Amino acid sequence: MIVKETFHIRRTLPFVRFDLLLAAVSGTAAYLLVDLAGLRWLALPSLLATVLGTALAILLAFRANTAYQRWWEASTIWAQLTGQCRTLVRVARTVTDAKLADPAVDPDTVHAWQRDLANRQAAWAHSLARQLRGQDPTPELTRLLPPEEAPLVLAADNRPAVLARLQSQAIFRGYAAGILTGLDNFQMETALAGLSTQQALAERMSTTPIPRPHDYLSRMFVHCYVVVFPFAAISALPAYRWLVIPSALLIAVFFRMVERVGASTEEPFANRTQDVPITALATNLERDLLELLDVPQRPAKPVPVEGYLW
Repeated sequence: MIVKETFHIRRTLPFVRFDLLLAAVSGTAAYLLVDLAGLRWLALPSLLATVLGTALAILLAFRANTAYQRWWEASTIWAQLTGQCRTLVRVARTVTDAKLADPAVDPDTVHAWQRDLANRQAAWAHSLARQLRGQDPTPELTRLLPPEEAPLVLAADNRPAVLARLQSQAIFRGYAAGILTGLDNFQMETALAGLSTQQALAERMSTTPIPRPHDYLSRMFVHCYVVVFPFAAISALPAYRWLVIPSALLIAVFFRMVERVGASTEEPFANRTQDVPITALATNLERDLLELLDVPQRPAKPVPVEGYLW
């Protein structure tokens, strides 16, 4: 996610260099052919540039708005699963701390169960973030999971789903050991069910892009307008017709940047500079879960790198 307020020009030029070249060639051709060579029939009505520009602006605005809605939905999904993870660990600690007064229950067993539950839930968040971005979660899983669980999870195709199963089994082991009683396990199972729903929503967001024809046509319409604009705009310039060249360059930059902003934010889990910073959010969640158990050793808080938070 971009957290800085300013951008260097060299960061933006790669997104528009083709359109700048196209605009320079088209604008120069319009000036040479219409103004210098006298081929007046190539000068299109200026109204054409107005009508096409208005239609293109509406299309690009719709594209950018749709992309932002996807980004916001992805951010909402992660916020909800973060809240449910905190609720799961908070409820787990509350109900199991109540068992510490029972002399038949070993306090060390309770604390170890709480710590394993929190670590496993943090591993779930890390594995989901890595899965959505197509990255390897081995460092986080080997650090957080017991030695007997880590190989099992790493060998799975859907690691978060396997971790959810292990979490469910741990809950029922706690029930069998007397750490949990009554309806404690059902409360935590309800939280796990909500997390599975949020995982499915995140996976849908990751695997279902905006329809490709929509992306392709938006890009092609921008290219076409950049080519047509100089030949339509030059007819509205009675003098200094060479100004059609810088005008075409400005139009290319404006329309192309709007189109690229929409294209770059439509995949919020694609590990790009504009996406939702789920790696940092997963680390913050791990910190929160361990803090709920009063664990002092927690990972460092993520900080932006050169204005980008991952």
